[in-house]
Amino acid sequence: MTGWLRRRWRLVVVRGQSMTPTLRDGERIIVRVGRPPAAGDLVVFRARDVVPDADLTWMVKRVHRVEPDGAVSVRGDNAHSQDSRHFGAVPREAILGVAKGRR
Repeated sequence: MTGWLRRRWRLVVVRGQSMTPTLRDGERIIVRVGRPPAAGDLVVFRARDVVPDADLTWMVKRVHRVEPDGAVSVRGDNAHSQDSRHFGAVPREAILGVAKGRR
């Protein structure tokens, strides 16, 4: 059972202010691994797949639009966030999953 849970769910700690006021620095979110995102969802994705010199492993942003190929255009809830307006769409294979709750 534990292995199944680890494959399906992850606990991720938010770092930074890009999702303020929705998520705050240090807050923990529960991520459903492998779930296809929809517009409005919060997604966690590999930072270096979209920002090669990123100093973060993961990023969390809100899905603005899902492209026909499965890539997603994302936005930060903070108006000063770096997001798809700066780095383009996030490829489907870079997405860990969809945030489903807080812990």
